[in-house]
Amino acid sequence: MKRGRLYAALLLSVLLLLLLLFPKEFEGFLGRYFLSKFPEGSRTPLSQLFIEHMEMVVISSALAISSGIFLGIFLTTKVGAPFKDSLLKLVSLGQTFPSAALLALVVPVVGYGLKGALIALYLYALMPIVYNVVVGIEEVPESVVEAAKGMGMSEAEIYRKVKIPLAMNAILGGIRTSTVINISAATLAAAAGAGGLGVLVVNGVRTFDMILILMGSIPVTLLAVIVELSLEELQKRTIYTQ
Repeated sequence: MKRGRLYAALLLSVLLLLLLLFPKEFEGFLGRYFLSKFPEGSRTPLSQLFIEHMEMVVISSALAISSGIFLGIFLTTKVGAPFKDSLLKLVSLGQTFPSAALLALVVPVVGYGLKGALIALYLYALMPIVYNVVVGIEEVPESVVEAAKGMGMSEAEIYRKVKIPLAMNAILGGIRTSTVINISAATLAAAAGAGGLGVLVVNGVRTFDMILILMGSIPVTLLAVIVELSLEELQKRTIYTQ
């Protein structure tokens, strides 16, 4: 049972790989149950759209993780404390803001294409990471922090050796939530001309073509579940028992 998540992620990864390697067979299977209104052979290769999708997710998530952890830690310090309440309120509000609306606000400012999509995805992915970092660090027992001070640790050492390790469960939880949401939100980037698997979904919606919609949405769903299971397993393995 402990390795159930890894086995499930592995099986889903194999299934996703097969869909990418054999897109015509995948389409043919769907064609048994749905009719296609989009001419066969005129689509961008599924593997290329998947790579574009992964590129957007990896870049925006990597930027969000690095800056989100830094910003979250900053807000828990004496210097950043005055900004914490107002910024966390903004973060909480941002988490309820629809990703499509955020994309619609960013694109007119920075332009149509990959750049606008990356900025929107980055901002959307940043929100849960910052919040979880702050909450995780603040939930570290004060008695543990005082004990570290009594041992002569500096503030930087307390963060590095005590607060961050003990908050790692919450931090990884924020990263997991952010990444999975980002994988799904990246499908909307197609509406901004950024490519990815969302191209199939958008074209399918426009032409009422269920095969196109499923060819785009099924790989996205599989990828999101694979990442969710993998990061959940990582989170379980790095929990510090208190």
